[in-house]
Amino acid sequence: MGELPVDQLGVRAIDAWTLEIRLSHPVPYFPDILTNTVASPVHPSSLEESGGYSRPGSTVSNGPYALAAFTPGANLMLKRNSRYWDSAAVEFDEVRYEFVPDENAEYTRFRAGEIDVTNTVPEQRFQELLGQHDPRLQHRSTLATFYFTLNTDRGPLRGKPGLREALSLALDRDVITRAVTRAGQVSAYSLVPADTWNYKPPAYEWSEATADERTARARTLYAKAGFSAGHPLRLRLLYNENELVQRVCIAIAAMWKDVLGVETELVQMEFKAYLSSRADPGQWDVVRVGWTADYNDASSFLDTMTVGSPQNFGRWSNSEYSRLLGLAAGELDFSRRRDVLQQAESLMLNDYPLLPVYHYVTRRLVQPRIVAPAINPMNRTYSKYFQLAR
Repeated sequence: MGELPVDQLGVRAIDAWTLEIRLSHPVPYFPDILTNTVASPVHPSSLEESGGYSRPGSTVSNGPYALAAFTPGANLMLKRNSRYWDSAAVEFDEVRYEFVPDENAEYTRFRAGEIDVTNTVPEQRFQELLGQHDPRLQHRSTLATFYFTLNTDRGPLRGKPGLREALSLALDRDVITRAVTRAGQVSAYSLVPADTWNYKPPAYEWSEATADERTARARTLYAKAGFSAGHPLRLRLLYNENELVQRVCIAIAAMWKDVLGVETELVQMEFKAYLSSRADPGQWDVVRVGWTADYNDASSFLDTMTVGSPQNFGRWSNSEYSRLLGLAAGELDFSRRRDVLQQAESLMLNDYPLLPVYHYVTRRLVQPRIVAPAINPMNRTYSKYFQLAR
């Protein structure tokens, strides 16, 4: 990375209370980018001391709370920041975050009254509480997608969109969310989730077709691509070491086998090795991927499939797709911009460089004495908005 003189950075302080940021072109979602933690202001004094961010009293904060205590691997304590502009509206003087690596242990501590709000809910407990309509359970889909990238750069799937479509048709997403993940996940027929701002995701034409209709079309496309029971398609599927991810991959390999006769080699890797290998399409035909939006806009997802994107693992390319995203980037009218982005995603989905499986869900438990802010699509929950029930 290079350096520029301060007067060429496009950012300046007009006065003690006003920051001006100049952009090269309009960005409708720019205010949302500024809510990301990467845009948080940092006071110089917080950088001067070693461990300034994790040492109580060393970090200067403009938020409702300041760090009061931190025990690595155990917990951290926040105390009210009396200098916060809206401190009078903050309910709690102290908030403690507990680091509980095991979700079942977290659930047990919640049941014992040691935790007011959980970070997640174990799969089995989620089903039980959902069936009981337990008011302590809260959940909603968020802007994150679990999907598989297909290798369009080399191997048996290269240049064969019909074969890639067959793999997608053979994947029963509803069975996966209902019988495998079982924690409220939403079946996905698009890369961009439905709750995305100013956007209605396109979907495959067959998304409303019956299981039998999908199976029939998948088998027709599979045979047309030159594969059969005597000459099966053989795929190498790469995924990271994780119990749920493994269950999903096993289920999908079984579906491909049952519907089409595909022989799938499942390759599980430790996470760091997986990260290295997924960047090399010479090591796989299909790779498990997940993406969470950095900001609430469809482009946060669609930009991952552009040429040169580090998330475009299968090296898919389409000049019209690139043109449409470039057009959307300079479009000032929200309605026209939405239409262009929807057109781009539809084009991409119908070439099948990836297989969306489900959209993630945020789930938590909240004690009856606490009123929690509603879960938002970005899953950003701030301590200042929690209150006591009255």
